[in-house]
Order: sequence, then structure tokens, then C-alpha cells
Amino acid sequence: MSGPDILDSGRAGGMAIRGGALRVLGYGAALMLSLVSVPFMTRHLGVVDYGHYITVSSIIFIIGGLTEAGLTNLGTREYSVLAGADREHFLRNLTGLRFALTTAGVVLATLLTFVTGAETVVVQGTLITGIGLLLTLTQQTYAIPLAARLRLGSVTALELVKQGLLTGTIIALVALGAGLIPFFAASIVSGLGVLVVTLVLLRGQVPLRPAVTRATWQHILKDVLPYAVAVAVGLIYFRLAVILMSYVSTDYQTGIYSTAFRIVESIGVIPWLVVSAGFPILARAARDDESRLRYALQRLFEVSTMVGALIALVIGLAASFAIDVIAGLPEFEDAVPVLRVQGIALVTAFLVATWSFALLSLRAHRELLICNAAAAAVALAGTLALAPTLDAMGAAIATLGAEAVLAIGYAIALHRRNAALTPNLAVIPKVLVAAGAGAAAGLSPTPAVVDAVIGGAVFAAVLVVLRAVPPELMHALRGRDPEGVDDEPDH
Repeated sequence: MSGPDILDSGRAGGMAIRGGALRVLGYGAALMLSLVSVPFMTRHLGVVDYGHYITVSSIIFIIGGLTEAGLTNLGTREYSVLAGADREHFLRNLTGLRFALTTAGVVLATLLTFVTGAETVVVQGTLITGIGLLLTLTQQTYAIPLAARLRLGSVTALELVKQGLLTGTIIALVALGAGLIPFFAASIVSGLGVLVVTLVLLRGQVPLRPAVTRATWQHILKDVLPYAVAVAVGLIYFRLAVILMSYVSTDYQTGIYSTAFRIVESIGVIPWLVVSAGFPILARAARDDESRLRYALQRLFEVSTMVGALIALVIGLAASFAIDVIAGLPEFEDAVPVLRVQGIALVTAFLVATWSFALLSLRAHRELLICNAAAAAVALAGTLALAPTLDAMGAAIATLGAEAVLAIGYAIALHRRNAALTPNLAVIPKVLVAAGAGAAAGLSPTPAVVDAVIGGAVFAAVLVVLRAVPPELMHALRGRDPEGVDDEPDH
């Protein structure tokens, strides 16, 4: 590309802010698209075949998490700090390595389902859906330059293309009266379609031919291994309570916890979408400009605290409405307080996302692993200690505690890496005042969804009055690039 790198320009911050907001909207649209196909598919396949479909999806989710190994984030970081031929060499080798790892993972998963006596349809489904996973992860690798260049509108569009193809294929198969096997192949249609669109979009801009350079592969694997383990532990600890509840509590309490957990799990993607938009800026600043890194992290901390508190407040006020929509039965009322406690964890989730990307930018892989292991230990011990007596609420408290430990651990690790990166906490009292005002305004004898809207509006208004909202955020959302991105925070 000609001209100066966008990551070095004053437009980068505004593009990241708008891109983060666009990715959240795109995620919401993709989630709605995915929900469109579910009723058609469940009614068409029936309980048994739909159970097989979910079983295979769960296997592929695990394989995808293990073989992905944090390579997308690591690739974004390296692409953001490399230039010229080094970028091309790295991306070609990353593509080749990901192809090899994913292929090995899919083959191994298929063999394991076969030798462990899984039903033939599950074995076949694992292989077929695994091919779709291979196409999807390959596409994600080729799309790394889009994220690194802050072309987040294109990234969002590709995600919608993928989900649209998947939903459309599933609905078409239902209309054709297809059996179960073709539904597994829907992931291939979706993965191949979005891969083709990505390659057309990036034609002439990135190298398309994978490479196998032994020294480069060894360097990437050595670099990614501790981060990959940290990512794997992070995937596990957040779901530990769900798994342990089936052993230490009743089926009813497990269902109560799982109902609330599914809502928080879906919303919990948002912090990572928002913060990842600014990750290339953090990676470049970590290489070149400590003052810019300090400034960006401070602003991310402020925005993360405010947005996390807003979402937690809205969930707290709208919890009964959300459970009614998801479950719709009186016996699920006990999930409402559980959801409120789990919703608080979204405050820490935003901070975890912010400091996780900061530590990754600083190549602090070991610290990430240690902190994630500590969170997993807290989730394990907390659930075993609290769930037998407090049931679903105990598991929710344990998960909240694990999230808090992880956020604190990341903050300490960041401070130890560079004390200058320790956040200024001046925004917290303002957020607490706004949250109190929002909660008070939302506690009215109106429907829960109305309470949530009122409470959220009051929360936002108080933050504006207290001048807690960074001016860059307001400027960027109005379509103007914020000035002074390289300046230090004026606290």
C-alpha cells in the first residue's frame, strides 16, 4: 500500500472506535441471523438428529479453540509491527502453519470419534464440519491485514456474509427436506463462500500462497505456545461452573445456572469485539511509542469501565424480561438473580479484554498464562465450595470471583511490566455515581425492559454531565477523527 501506515496516523483512534461500534452491531445482526434458522432446523431434524448436530458442533468448537491457539491475535500483532517483505513472509507461513494444525486437529478428532464408538453420523459429521472449520480459519488468517489496517467495516461485512450463507443454506436444506448429513456440509458452503469473498477483496494486496519455512514455523510455535495455553485455560475457566454444577448440585439448579449463563456468554463476546478493534494500535504503540500506548490504554480503561457498567446495569434491570424471553416458564424465575450476579462480571470482562490485549502487545505471554491459571483455580475451588450450599447462585459468585481475580492479576502484571501503564482510577467514582443514579431511576413499577431503558439513559446522562466520557469517543461516533491521539491523558 502506498502512503503512510494508518496505524501511525492521527486517524487511527477514530477508525478503531467506529470500527469497534460497527463490529458490535455486526455481531448483533449475525446473532439474529443465526437465530432465524434454529426453529426451522430443530423442527425439521427432530430431537435425536438435532442432538447429533449439536454434539458435532461442540466437538468442532473444541477443536477450533485448540488449533486456533491464539494465532489470529498473534498474527494481528505481528502484522501490525512488521513491514514490507517481512509481513508477506510471516503471513504466508502463518497461513501454512494454521492449515497444517487445523488439518491435524480435524483428522485426530474424526479418528477419536471413530475409535471411541461414536455413531457413524457423528464421525461423518465431525469430518465434514471439520472441513468447514479449516476453510473458516484459513479465511480468518487471510483477513488479518484487514483488522491490522483498521478496515473493520470489511471485517464486519465478511462476518455477516459468513453467517448469511450459513443461515440461507440451512433454510434451503429444510425446504428441500434434506437429511442430517447435508446440514453438516452447510459449514463448508459458508466457509468456502466467505473465503472466496475475502480473497477477491484482498486480491493483489496480500500473498495467497502458503509457505513452509521451518525456522519461521518454529519461531511462531515457540512464541505462541504459552499464549495458546493461556487461551485454552481461558476458554475452560469461564465454563468450569457449568460443568461442575452437574456434579455438585441438582439438575434443576444446573438448568437455572445454564439459562443465565447462555445470556451472559452471548453478551460476553462484546468486550472482545470492542477492544480488539484497537489492538493493532496497541501493538504498534508497544513497539514504537510508550506515551501513545499509555494514552490508548487509559482511554480504553475508561471506556471499558463505563460500557461494562452500563451493560451490567441494563442486565440487572432487564433480567426478568430476558429470562422470560429465553425460557418463558415460571420455573425459570430463579435464574433472574443468578443472571444479575453474572451480569456484574461483564464489568470485569471489559477490563480483562483491555489488559489482555495490552499484555499480548507487550509479549507478556507467561503473565497471561499465570493469571488465567489463577482464575481457573478460583473458579474450580469457588464452585466446589459454594455450589453445594448456594446452588446456582454459588456458581455465579464463583465465576464472578474468577473474573475479578483475572482482572486484578492482569492489572498487576501490567504494572510490573511497566509502572507507567498503571491506569488512573479517577473515572471509577463517576461511574459508581452514574450506576447508582441509573439503578434508582430504573426501580420503578414499569415493565423490566422499560426500567432498563430508563436506567441506561440516566446512567449515560450522568456520565456526560460529570464529563467522564472521553471527548475522542464522542468525536469519533459523530464521524470526526479525534485530535491529539499521541498526546498524554489530561488527568
